Amino acid sequence: GALLYTYMRLKDEGIVPFWCINHGMTTSMYYKDPDGNRIEFQTDNFPTVEAGNAWIRDSDFAANPIGVIFDPDELLARFRAGEPLASLVVQPPLPEGKGPFDMLRF
Repeated sequence: GALLYTYMRLKDEGIVPFWCINHGMTTSMYYKDPDGNRIEFQTDNFPTVEAGNAWIRDSDFAANPIGVIFDPDELLARFRAGEPLASLVVQPPLPEGKGPFDMLRF
């Protein structure tokens, strides 16, 4: 929830991320400051290191080591609707016809 509260607070100030991606291990929002420096806010997606390490060894990570872009407003709406955090951080599948490197856009 802290990542989404930060998103709401910054958005209320007119500050929005330029890239939001669920990397699998983390859910991340990337911002640029007025000088163009990049800042990442993130949350861990697994409750333990062991669970995260197990996910890395899984074939899902090998198939997509980059992550899946998400809409922060959609994620926020799901959060406000009461969806459990544990399901909000699950990495969704890549969109049809997209590979992991198609998701890069800095």
